[in-house]
Amino acid sequence: MTIGNPIIQEGTTKPSSLEQQVYEPDLFAQRTIEIPSNQKERFEWDANNRCIYRGAAPKGLAEGSNGWLLIKYTYDANGNLLEKNIAYGNWTNRTSYTYE
Repeated sequence: MTIGNPIIQEGTTKPSSLEQQVYEPDLFAQRTIEIPSNQKERFEWDANNRCIYRGAAPKGLAEGSNGWLLIKYTYDANGNLLEKNIAYGNWTNRTSYTYE
């Protein structure tokens, strides 16, 4: 990567404008972003009390409306977290998305 150039990513999922803004090319660093106070979060837990889905959306957005940042957590047989992948869509259909 050349200093000053935007993030270049291959594949089907391109970085959002927010993801592009959080990268500081001069420092080769990623900025930390917190969910603002005008956001709400939803969680789904498995039988072992592990979070498997997490969603964030603006307050007032319906669960069936698009605009959710969805996160899917994958664990190994011992319960250790292996992956955190994201998708964009709505909370209601969270299980049907392809998480990358």
